[in-house]
Amino acid sequence: MSLAKRVLEISGQDVTKCFQCAECTSSCPSAGLDGFYPHRLIRAILLDLRDEVFRGDYKLCMHCHLCSVRCPVGLNFPEVAIALSNVETKERGPDNVERAFISELSKRAFVNPARVALSALGVRALALAGLRGLKLAGMLAESGSVREEYRREVARVVRG
Repeated sequence: MSLAKRVLEISGQDVTKCFQCAECTSSCPSAGLDGFYPHRLIRAILLDLRDEVFRGDYKLCMHCHLCSVRCPVGLNFPEVAIALSNVETKERGPDNVERAFISELSKRAFVNPARVALSALGVRALALAGLRGLKLAGMLAESGSVREEYRREVARVVRG
């Protein structure tokens, strides 16, 4: 199935309506960062250029919806970006951040953003203990305990 059809199926966004006016790009605060141009990404979706689409640029979308407000055909790029993330994960598997998120959620039944970020970067909390002046201990420490039945339920949902 083409990327455009998958995006439509997941998000309800019909990217075939795009006529490349570039209003989305002109209003995007992330435009130009690491080669991210929303209208070019839509064009790559239409041409079914999976390698170009999945190089990760769409993850730079800040979900501010400025593009959605200015799009003359009513496309909502943040919804397209979410759909692309879903398609990429199904086709190529989860990336480092997604794996760290799933791991953190499965182990604790809640997510500590600092732990997820450090884990995605390959940094283990225990390895940081020897660094002087590091004030991450408060962020990394969890107070209280999670009820075991919640942790098991989250693990069950994550396993699918």
